[in-house]
Amino acid sequence: MTGLPWLDYPVMLHSSRTDTCKLAPAQCEYRQGYWRYWYQADHVYGYATVYFMCAIIGVFTIGNIISTISRRSKSRASGNLTWRRGLATGRFLSYRSFYIQGLRWYSPSAGVMLLGVCGAIYFFALTLGPKPYYWPNTKKLSYGGSPPLATRSGWMAVALLPFVMVLSSKLNYVTYMTGISHEKLMVFHRWTSWAMFVLALVHTFPFIVVHIRKGDMMTQWKTSVVYWTGVAALIPQAYMNIMSIGVIRTRFYEFFKATHFLAAGFFIVFFFIHCDFRLTSWDYFIAALALYGVTYIFSFFRTALQSLKAEAKFILLPDSTIQISVPTEMSWKPGQHVFLRFWALPGLHSYSMHPFTICSLPSSGEMVFFIRPHRGFTGRLKKLVETRYGTMAMSIDGPYGNSDTASKLASSDTVILIAGGSGTGYLLPLLQSILQENISTAEVHVTIAVRHSDSAHWIVGELERVLESHTSNRKVKIDIHITDDVSSLQTEEKEISPDDDAEKSALRRAGPVATGHKSITVIYGKGRPDLKELLRRNTMDALEGTSVSVTSCGPASMGLDVRNACAEAQGRIFQGKGGAGEVWFHCEAFGW
Repeated sequence: MTGLPWLDYPVMLHSSRTDTCKLAPAQCEYRQGYWRYWYQADHVYGYATVYFMCAIIGVFTIGNIISTISRRSKSRASGNLTWRRGLATGRFLSYRSFYIQGLRWYSPSAGVMLLGVCGAIYFFALTLGPKPYYWPNTKKLSYGGSPPLATRSGWMAVALLPFVMVLSSKLNYVTYMTGISHEKLMVFHRWTSWAMFVLALVHTFPFIVVHIRKGDMMTQWKTSVVYWTGVAALIPQAYMNIMSIGVIRTRFYEFFKATHFLAAGFFIVFFFIHCDFRLTSWDYFIAALALYGVTYIFSFFRTALQSLKAEAKFILLPDSTIQISVPTEMSWKPGQHVFLRFWALPGLHSYSMHPFTICSLPSSGEMVFFIRPHRGFTGRLKKLVETRYGTMAMSIDGPYGNSDTASKLASSDTVILIAGGSGTGYLLPLLQSILQENISTAEVHVTIAVRHSDSAHWIVGELERVLESHTSNRKVKIDIHITDDVSSLQTEEKEISPDDDAEKSALRRAGPVATGHKSITVIYGKGRPDLKELLRRNTMDALEGTSVSVTSCGPASMGLDVRNACAEAQGRIFQGKGGAGEVWFHCEAFGW
C-alpha cells in the first residue's frame, strides 16, 4: 500500500478473531497459550491494564467513602486506637515529601511515589514476565508476524489511553469518586502518559529487530502504513512527555501549554490509523473520547454561559500584586479555584486559560483574585494592567478544587493557616468562613511570610476587613513576618511621579506597616518563621485527643516544611505520645 495512510477495507469496529492454525498440534497448542495467543491478547493484556487502574481508583474511592462517613458521624480519631493509627499511617504516606537539592526537585508524597513504584512493577512484570519475547520462527516455520513482546506491550499502551485522557480533565470523574482534586491528579496523568510512552517504545523495537534480521525493514517502511503511522504517533507522544518534565515544563510553560493540544491531536489521529480496528483497539478510543468529550463539552458551555457579562476590574497594589474583582452570581466554596481567560492579552495568551484561587466568598457578590506577576503570562498581564488601568473582558471556567476544605477546618479544635506572599489570598475566604462558624472552643493561628512591607500593607488591610466583619468567639492569632531587613523597610519610600494620578500615587507609597487590631502582630526582619517548630508546638501541646487542621499556600519550600512537620505529627499519633489525636493537612499549590 502506498500513498496517504488509510484503513483496511471494509472498515469494521472489530477485526475478526478467526484463526486457522496450520502448524502441528503441539505447535498450535504452544502458539495458543494464554500469555502468547495473538487473537486474545487484547483481552489478556488490555483487560489486565484496565482492571489494575480501576482497582487503584476503587481503593481510593473506598477510602473517600469511609472518610466521608466518619466525618458525618462525627467520630473522632481519639476514640479508637486502631482507627487512629491506621489514619495516621495513611496520612504520613500522603504528607511525607523529599527535596533533592542537586536536581532542585520537590518530590510527590511518599504514598504517591509508592503507588508509582507499584505501577512500574506491575507493568514491567506483565511485559517481561511471560515468555517468549520473540517467536521461534525459522525460514520454514512461522508462529506469527507480531513478536509476543510487542503484542502485549502494545495492548497495555492502548488500554492506558482512556485513563491518560480522563486524568487530564478538569471536570474529573476520578475526582468525584476519590475526592482528590484534579490538579493533584496531574501527577498521575503524567505518570500514566510515561507508562504508555515506554510501552509504545517496547511495542515498536521488536518489530524493527525482526525485520532487520529478515532484511526487509526498508520494504516494510515503504509499503506498510502501519510502520510509519506508528512512528508518526510516537513523535508527538515523545514531545508531550519530554516537555512535561518538571524543569522543562517550568522553563517553557507558555509554549508547552500552547502546543500541547495540537500535539495531542496529531497523536490521536495517527494512533487511530495505526491501530486500524485490530481486534478491540478502537473500543479504547471510543471510551477515551466519550469520557473526555462529555467533560470538555460541559466545561465549554458552562464557561460560555457564566462569562457572558464577566467584566473584571484591575488594581495594581504597592508590591505589584494585581487585584482582580469580577462581579458575578456564580457559586463556589472557600479554597476553590477557577481558570481565567483575558481577552485583551495579545496573541495566543487571549485563548489560553490559567488557574487562580478565588480569594473571596460568594456572599460578597464578586470574585476576587490576587496575582503576583512573574515572567510569561503574569508579566504580560501586569504590563496590560499598567497601560489599561480599569476594566477588562474575561472568561471564567470553574470552580474546581476541594470543596470541603473550609468545613474540615471549621470542625477542628485548632486551625493553623499558613501562607507565603500572594498565597495569603487563598487563606482569606477560609478564615472568613471559619469565623462564621461561631464555636468558642476553637483556636485559629495564622502565619504569613512576605519579603517586603509593600506586600504586608494590603495583606493587613484585607485581614482587618475579614476580622471586623465577624464577631466570633474563636481565639484568632495572626503573625505576619516581613523577612527583609527592618531598617530598610522602615525608612523606604518609593519615588512618586508628579504625573501619577491620586489613586496610583496612593498605591505606590510604602513604609512601616501599622495595624490597630489586637489579633494581628507584624514581625520585622527575623527571616522566615520556623514552621516546623510552630506545628510541633501546636500539635504536641494540644489537649489529649483533640483535632488540629492545617492548610498552607506558598512556595514549594514552605509546602515541604509544612508537609513534613505534619508527617512527623502522624508518627507521634501512631506511637501514642500524647497531644493532638488527629492532624489533617491540605496543601494548595502556589499560584492556583
